[in-house]
Amino acid sequence: MNYCQLSTRIFLFGLLFLCMSNHLFAAKKDSSLILNRIYQYHQEHDKEIKGLEENFYAKFRFNVEKRNLTLWLIPHMYPLAKDPREYIRETYNKVTFKDSHNFDINNQIITGTVRKNRKTMPTLIDYATPNIYEVALYDGHMLSPFNKVNRKYYRYKQKQQTNDITRLEFRPILYNTQLVNGFALVETKTGRIIKTLINGEYDMISFRTQITNGEEGTRSLMPKAISTAARFRFMGNRIAAIFNAHYDCKTALPDSLENINSKSLMDSIRPIPLTESDRRIYETQELQETQNEAEEIKEDTLTEEKSHRWRDFWWHTVGDNLVTPLSTESENAEFYLTPIINPLYVRYSGSRGFSYKMRLYTKFVFSPHRYLNFEPTFGYNFKQRQFYFTAPLRMTYNPKRNGYAEIVYGHGDRISNSTVMDKIREEFGDTINFDNTDADKFRDNYFIARNNIMLIDWLDLETGLVFHRRKALDEWTMKKYEMPKIYRSFATFVGVKISPWLQKGPLIAIDWEKSIEGVNSSNVSYERWEMDAQWKHKIPGLRLLNMRVGYGFYTNRGDNYFLDYANFRDNNLPEGWNDDWSGNFQLLDGHIYNESVYYMRSNVSYESPMLFATWLPYFGKYIEKERFYISNVILEKTRPYFELGYGFTNRYISVGLFASFFNSRFEKIGINFDFELFKRW
Repeated sequence: MNYCQLSTRIFLFGLLFLCMSNHLFAAKKDSSLILNRIYQYHQEHDKEIKGLEENFYAKFRFNVEKRNLTLWLIPHMYPLAKDPREYIRETYNKVTFKDSHNFDINNQIITGTVRKNRKTMPTLIDYATPNIYEVALYDGHMLSPFNKVNRKYYRYKQKQQTNDITRLEFRPILYNTQLVNGFALVETKTGRIIKTLINGEYDMISFRTQITNGEEGTRSLMPKAISTAARFRFMGNRIAAIFNAHYDCKTALPDSLENINSKSLMDSIRPIPLTESDRRIYETQELQETQNEAEEIKEDTLTEEKSHRWRDFWWHTVGDNLVTPLSTESENAEFYLTPIINPLYVRYSGSRGFSYKMRLYTKFVFSPHRYLNFEPTFGYNFKQRQFYFTAPLRMTYNPKRNGYAEIVYGHGDRISNSTVMDKIREEFGDTINFDNTDADKFRDNYFIARNNIMLIDWLDLETGLVFHRRKALDEWTMKKYEMPKIYRSFATFVGVKISPWLQKGPLIAIDWEKSIEGVNSSNVSYERWEMDAQWKHKIPGLRLLNMRVGYGFYTNRGDNYFLDYANFRDNNLPEGWNDDWSGNFQLLDGHIYNESVYYMRSNVSYESPMLFATWLPYFGKYIEKERFYISNVILEKTRPYFELGYGFTNRYISVGLFASFFNSRFEKIGINFDFELFKRW
């Protein structure tokens, strides 16, 4: 090959490469252009929607294709576990928007074939209000392909549908339940999204959602009509669901109508006609009700009646209430109790073992500015064989100024007191060995009464009283060495919370507590100070940097004092991923919390929906969030203590792996896990 031929081939190859590069660059440039128009349209029309009210109609249709006994244990699925296999539920509602993700829904008319019009698969309502322009499509999960922050997670391809409409296709750079795929029809000149089709999978539900947006102003950023086809699969159960919602319905009902069960009224205002399948489900139910009435008439004996009543009682009252949450709501009151039988509330910690808990929430509203909350938590630790509960009762009297009065009663907490053992050794000899015993442990019952008020926008003042009654677990040892079995303390406390940056910076708290001997047989003397600063810094893309630092010390200690800090303590009933994993120590021995007259602690964690594990084959698809931890504390009698950790959460469980160190010496490794299954249901 001569030089001329080689030069010609190089020239042609370069020309071909240049053409391909220009084509790719032009495609990327075109995608960037339409995306930038979408971002700009959102900025120009993103007006305040707070207070916006409108009527919307929603229809749910369920088909139980396959089911087994495990369906009974899933929250809100009890009706689908026993009754017929096809259901329909319709609601006509008034919705008031606080912002794009927060809204109040007032069900005015409810009808359908679900037993007692109960909510079934309530997470489907999330798909009624997707916000395609925000970072999260739904509240706290699933990254929108139309938000600039999430652009790095998607690949885009555009096609010219007509002269005025562009079809923008999107797909994730990797498969993950936080990402979606589909396409949008976009008004080419303005960037207004006309219609969107989204395919995704989250929390055991795979779905295909079609969203038609409004046409003008703020409403063009909000859905006008939504249609979702969803499928739920879990342990052999398979349920298909179709959900339709229509916003901005013209018929307005009186505010006095609430939770009215009337099919005839729904027939008169329904914005779209029922399908043939819908009508068939209603007709089947009516036929079944007629047959049931005929059977009841044929029952001749009292025994059969009693049998029928008992069967109905066990199946529909006891069985329902054991495996599903108990809840009710009216204009002035709310009540909610977690299921009595629910293995999903089991938690395991390497240091604390297994625990199980339940929660009750009640609220009574006297007026918009005065309401009462009662929110007890009950739990049992199987390793300690100990029942715990805390019962806060709060009266809010000035919500604008965070004004409330509260009383809290707690039972079952354990606390160590090494000073009692020191006194025994000092008096009876140093050779006494209390290792591997409960001689230094006490069961703590406490009562707190406090009042809080916001003096100015960035300063809260809290004052109150606290009483502790600590009883020895090993009463025999206390009696043998002539030590008190019960210690009582009565104290006053004052605390201030400072947030000079309001919601955009850390919250700083300073607390002072001092005992008063003699009140209610109090025999413990102490004075304690604590300072604490916490900041959850939200980073675009559903990322979170959680930081906490604190310092506490005792300025006075009597003969019978207990080292018991408010911000540095062992948590007997931790919450898991969304509570204390970022702000507490997971492997620190419980007695160490109560042995030092001072502490200096810091905790930092970084959370992101897509870090490292999401890139793993198959397994990474189901990782929803990952988190890294680093914590340390400096105490009086130990070397600096460190914890390093990594955690992830998905639809099934949250897992945290932690390693502890004293100085640079490795101490131990531990694991925590919490069931996340159906916590959002």
